[in-house]
Amino acid sequence: MALRAIKGVESITGNCYSRTFVIGKDKGWFNISSIQDKHYLKVDISLPNIEKLATILSNIERMFDINADTTTIQTQLVRCGVPEDKVVTGLRIPGVWDTFEAGCRAILGQQISVKAAVTLLSQLTKELGETQGEKLYFPIAAAIANSQLGFLKMPQSRKQTLRLLAKHHLNLVGSSDSPDTQDASVDTWLNIKGIGPWTVAYAKMRGQSCPDIWLNTDLIIKKQMAKIKIETELARPWRSYLTLQLWSMT
Repeated sequence: MALRAIKGVESITGNCYSRTFVIGKDKGWFNISSIQDKHYLKVDISLPNIEKLATILSNIERMFDINADTTTIQTQLVRCGVPEDKVVTGLRIPGVWDTFEAGCRAILGQQISVKAAVTLLSQLTKELGETQGEKLYFPIAAAIANSQLGFLKMPQSRKQTLRLLAKHHLNLVGSSDSPDTQDASVDTWLNIKGIGPWTVAYAKMRGQSCPDIWLNTDLIIKKQMAKIKIETELARPWRSYLTLQLWSMT
């Protein structure tokens, strides 16, 4: 997770993860710490509108995949063909704040390394993200839609796709802070030039934490499948974890 942290928005130190967030017109931040000897997470949240606390807590719970049945998932991964000595113990889906951020991550990460993708995300945030005191926030859709993105060193076609996603998101959900409203738009992304099934699936896996997303067109997954005999149907309904497991084995 540390390798994918957006500079200024997310930070990881020791057993603590911190990030800022935007929900509707409100801005806030949270810290989540692992209390290992007691097996629980401690959460500190700062937000101006207490009425949104339940929504934020629910989203944090999803982001950290707290309710995952890791024992059942691990058994299923071995059953479908993952070598037992390679299974990642306690594997969980590393969620991001919302589907829009997940879509931006997917577009900026096309055909480049994780490190290069995070550099682009950090540049995007530095240039277009709002600040409040010392806090920096991931850019809202309107900021990206209205920018030419000239500061990003990537193909013009990819910049256009990012702008189109932002415009699409803005037109469809506006300033709604309802996760259901935002998530409902993801399948319609396929109408955007430059976005295909992989990007939509990735956004569902990391932005919605869907447990059964199988990224079979992913290059790394294809390479792993050529080396290991996996019966993917036996991994249902946990194929997102199979995807993450195979990624971890590179």
